Amino acid sequence: MSVHKSPIPIKNIFYMLCYAWNILAIKDDIKVGEDDFDDAYNLLGRIFTYGIGKLIRAGFHRSYISQGEDLSTLRGKINMQESVTKFSSLHKKLYCNYDDYSTNDVFNQILKFTIERLLRNPNISAITKTNLKKQRMFFVGIDETAPTKENRKKLVFNRNNVIYQMLIRVAIMLYDNTIVNDEDGSNVFKDFFRDGQMEKVYEQFILNFYAVNLDPKIYKVHAPKINWKMEKDAEFRFGDLVDIIENPSDRRSDIVVENKVTQKQLIIDAKYYQETLVQGYRDSTIERFRRNHIDQVRGYVIDSEFIGKKLGALIYPTVRHDFKRPRMAPLIQAPIFFKTLNLNDEWRKIEEDLVLFIDTLEIVLDRM
Repeated sequence: MSVHKSPIPIKNIFYMLCYAWNILAIKDDIKVGEDDFDDAYNLLGRIFTYGIGKLIRAGFHRSYISQGEDLSTLRGKINMQESVTKFSSLHKKLYCNYDDYSTNDVFNQILKFTIERLLRNPNISAITKTNLKKQRMFFVGIDETAPTKENRKKLVFNRNNVIYQMLIRVAIMLYDNTIVNDEDGSNVFKDFFRDGQMEKVYEQFILNFYAVNLDPKIYKVHAPKINWKMEKDAEFRFGDLVDIIENPSDRRSDIVVENKVTQKQLIIDAKYYQETLVQGYRDSTIERFRRNHIDQVRGYVIDSEFIGKKLGALIYPTVRHDFKRPRMAPLIQAPIFFKTLNLNDEWRKIEEDLVLFIDTLEIVLDRM
């Protein structure tokens, strides 16, 4: 059995990725049965081969790449300094700089690097590796480049290379979950479910789920920055004594759902934690919510500049605690709600549960 065994049905992981990465178009194209995969790496491999297949049929991305070489005929611009330095004239050649419209760009180099990485991953199924070996033949003449943070900055996506968005996401996730052994250069694959990746997926999944499934004529779904409420005359009052900080730190919300018709704002923080509750500080028999989570969301609600009724909510995956109904802390100025989402449930029920949660919060605000 794989060491990366998923605590969540792999089919649900797939659907979460489709939402998180805005790739709902492939949700029904890739058949992910209950027994098809046993870990995230195998799933990512399957998604990747699917995307590469579409890319091969549609055609590879091309970029203008600067080249320089000794040529017997003029191409591009003559580099006189290089020509003299290399004594090109003695061989009746000129050193030319030119742009080559090539598939050997950073997009495809990252994909080839990822193919090679997947082929070395022991968790990838034999069937997927067979497909990868066939697809690798289309990358002849393309170099390998890792999706480092520096290389990611070079990528510019648009509607003409949308398929690359999904493929690069997979490449980055695989790269970020791989450690290279310094002694022998071998790859060590981290536990996908215990090394922070699911936190990002969980948060982005809920945000995009609401963006897709709530009526855009009624709701605005986004993840805005929540500015701190600051004393407006602090510089005048205290500037002779201390240096005034305009922005102590950035605060970006996870999910904000605003009803534009009834003027309600729901600020939701997604917390992917192993345990929803923790033991009390002085009494270990008592279980409580994490105070820093409550403080964080309460601060968002209090500082939000939204004109209308508002509240905060924390949503955790169901692990040991399963709240049949949301729980509420009726704090003055900023009521906070707590919900668990059972990611082991049928996907249809997960979708229904998320929509019902918004309905419940709106009803509560109507009574406030």
